Amino acid sequence: MLQVTFYQPNRAGSTESRALDHDCRQPGWKRYYEEHKEVIKAKARERAARVKESETPEEAQQRRDRHREAAARYREANRTKIRVKAWERRWYRRQAQQQEKSSHYPANYLQA
Repeated sequence: MLQVTFYQPNRAGSTESRALDHDCRQPGWKRYYEEHKEVIKAKARERAARVKESETPEEAQQRRDRHREAAARYREANRTKIRVKAWERRWYRRQAQQQEKSSHYPANYLQA
């Protein structure tokens, strides 16, 4: 039986690993984005606001549809995690209510 390996050369066609090339460049761009994070975020917000102002009603509806579909995909992919979080939220709320009820009664009242 032949063993299949997946290989993708880097941009220069070299046989060296892409990971090695990525690791060499990483500190520079990482440092740049850390230093300019606020400016980059502000520019992105301005760009998004300009696009939103100039969009047509059809484009706005398409954007809302894409958002709704993305939310549905997230819920589908993380259904178990969402259920566990909801259960924990209800459980902690119930524990807090029980703690609050028990603090209203005197200590000897609950022992009887």
